[in-house]
Amino acid sequence: MSPAELPDALMSALSEHVAAQIGLRLPPDRWPELWHAVSEAIGDADAEANTVRWLAAPFSRAQIETLARHLAVGETYFFREPDTFLALEHHALARLIAARRAAGLRRLHVWSAGCCTGEEAYSLAILLERLIPDSADWDITLLGTDIHPDFLARAEQGVYGDWSFRGVPDEIRARHFDAVEPGMLAVRPELKRRVRFGHFNLAEDTDPGWRMDLIVCRNVLMYFDPQAAVKALARLHRCLADDGWLALGAAETPLAPSAGFTRHATHEAILYRKQPIPPATPHEAARAPQPMPRPEAAVSPPDASARLAERARAHADEGRLIEAARCLRAAIAIDKANPRLHYLHSLVLEEAMRLDDARAALRRALYFVPQFVLGHVGLGRLCERQGERVRAAAHFAKALVLLEQQPAGALLPESDGMSAAQLSAALAARLQEA
Repeated sequence: MSPAELPDALMSALSEHVAAQIGLRLPPDRWPELWHAVSEAIGDADAEANTVRWLAAPFSRAQIETLARHLAVGETYFFREPDTFLALEHHALARLIAARRAAGLRRLHVWSAGCCTGEEAYSLAILLERLIPDSADWDITLLGTDIHPDFLARAEQGVYGDWSFRGVPDEIRARHFDAVEPGMLAVRPELKRRVRFGHFNLAEDTDPGWRMDLIVCRNVLMYFDPQAAVKALARLHRCLADDGWLALGAAETPLAPSAGFTRHATHEAILYRKQPIPPATPHEAARAPQPMPRPEAAVSPPDASARLAERARAHADEGRLIEAARCLRAAIAIDKANPRLHYLHSLVLEEAMRLDDARAALRRALYFVPQFVLGHVGLGRLCERQGERVRAAAHFAKALVLLEQQPAGALLPESDGMSAAQLSAALAARLQEA
C-alpha cells in the first residue's frame, strides 16, 4: 500500500507521530518518503490497520536510526558559516575562557548537537586549540551527537574528501590532517582524541544531566516541528551551565527572551546566552507550552525583509557577495517561510561557489513551499553542475509538472520576467538534451 491509498488524516497522524519522536515535520509532498522510511523501520507495511498500530507505540532506537537514515538532512563542512566561528572566537569562547582562568577552573565543556558527519565538532576542536595554548592542562570535553548512525560512523572515522575543506586554509589542513589517499584527508590522532561522538535524540524528553559551557546546534531546529523545536530549546537550556552560550544557524528563527536566552548581536553573528528561568507559579505551570513564534509574528516591519532583499540584490550586482549573503540571512530571520528569500540566498551562495550550501538553501525553500517551481529548477541546475544528471532530470521534470498547473503567460517570481510557457519550453529542451 502507498501513502496515496491512505486517508490524509492517517498520513498526517503518522507524520505527527514521527515529528514527536525525532522532531522532523514532513510536509505532504514528502509523505511517500516518510511512508518508505517508516515501513522499513517497522518492517511491516501490509495494510492500513498496521499503520494505526504503529501510532500506538514509540519507536525504538534502532527504528529511529532507520528513520534518520532516510529522512535526515546532511549538509556540512569544516568551518561552515565562518561568521559564527568568528563570533564564537571573539565573544562566547573568549569570555568563557577568561572567566575560567580568572576562577582558576581550567574546565570547558562544548557540545555540537546535530553534528552530522563531524566536521563541525572537529572545527570547534581546532578553534579551541588555537584559543587555549595550554589546553593540555585543561579538562576539555568536546562532544558531537546525532541520531543518524552512518553520520556518526563517518565522524568517528574522521576521513573527509576535498569538498569538506572548501575555504579551509592550507595551514589548517597541513597541521591537523594527513593525506590517506588522493583527495582524502584524515583527522590527525591528537585532534581526533579530543572529540567523542554519540547518539542523542534532541526530540526526546530525557535530560542527560549535562551542563555545557557552549552548545552549537546549527541548521537542525529549522527542520523541526514548531512544538518539537520549543521542547528541544528547553532541553538545550537545561543542558547549559549558568553562564553558557548557544549558537544557532544563521537562517534560524531568532529566540524570544521567553525562551530563556539573552540575545547577543555581534558584528559577525547572533549568539545566545543562558538566562536563568525563575520557578513557575502553579498557574503558569498548568499552562500548555507555547509553540515557537511563526515568522509572521516577528516584530519587524512587514516590508523589512523586502528592503533587505533589495539591498542584497544591489550588493550582488556589485559583486559584494558577503554583504549580499548577510542581508539575505537577516531577511530570512524576519520571514523564514518565504521561499523567494531562500532562492535568492541560493543564487548568492552559488555565485560564491558554495554549491552544497546553495542546495541546502533551495531545500529549505521547498520545505516551506513544495510547489515553488524555481526551487526545483535551481536544484536541477546545481545537480547538473555537480555531475548528478539523474537527480537533475528529476528536479527539472518536477518543475515541468508544476508549470503545467499554471497559466502559460503567468510570470514567475525571481525569474527575470520569464513566463511559465517560456520556462517549460526551456526545461523540455534541457531534458531532451540529457
